[in-house]
Amino acid sequence: MDANTKLIAVEEFNGKFKINEDYRPIAEALHAKFKELEYVPVKNILFIENMEDKRKKNNSVVYAQISKMPPKFEEIIYQVTGKYFEYMLEIFKENTYAMSREQIVALIYHELRHIQLVQKKDGPEIDIVAHEVEEWINMVEKLGLNWQGTMSQIPNLLADGVNWETIEGPMNLFPAETSLKLVK
Repeated sequence: MDANTKLIAVEEFNGKFKINEDYRPIAEALHAKFKELEYVPVKNILFIENMEDKRKKNNSVVYAQISKMPPKFEEIIYQVTGKYFEYMLEIFKENTYAMSREQIVALIYHELRHIQLVQKKDGPEIDIVAHEVEEWINMVEKLGLNWQGTMSQIPNLLADGVNWETIEGPMNLFPAETSLKLVK
C-alpha cells in the first residue's frame, strides 16, 4: 500500500464518524505560520468529523476536541493504512455547519494550541493542555468572546497580511472590567 495516498477507506460512507483530510492543509498552513504551533505534529493527527453529536459541556457548545489516539487504535490504523496517528481532532458537524471558513480556520488553530511542549518530571514532553479559562485568553482578546458564533466576523488567520500580533479584537464597552482573569 502506498503510504502517501490520501487516507480514505471508503469513498461514500454514511456512518457517525467520517475521516476528513480536508482539514489537514488548514492545520499544515497554521503550523507553518504560527510559532506557538511549532511542536504540533500535524502529520500525526487524524481528522474526524462526528456527523451526529450535538456535543455540549457545561451548557456550552463544543465545536471540536483534540485528544490522544488510544494506543490500540494507533496500531490498528497503522496496520491497515501504513500511517501513524498520535492524535485525533474531532469536529462536531452538527455544531459547526453554519461556521464560516474563517471560523473553521480559527477553530483548527484553537484545537492545535492544545498540543504544547510541557515540562514533565522526566523532562520536556509534547502533551495536550487545557485552556487557561473556558477559552484561550488571547483568542478572546483577538477574535472576541463569541468568535465561533454564526454572527461573528473574524479575520482569516491564514490570509496574507494577517498577523496575530497586530489583530485588534473587538472593543469592550468597559475594557478594564471585562478583561478575563484567572480566579482561584
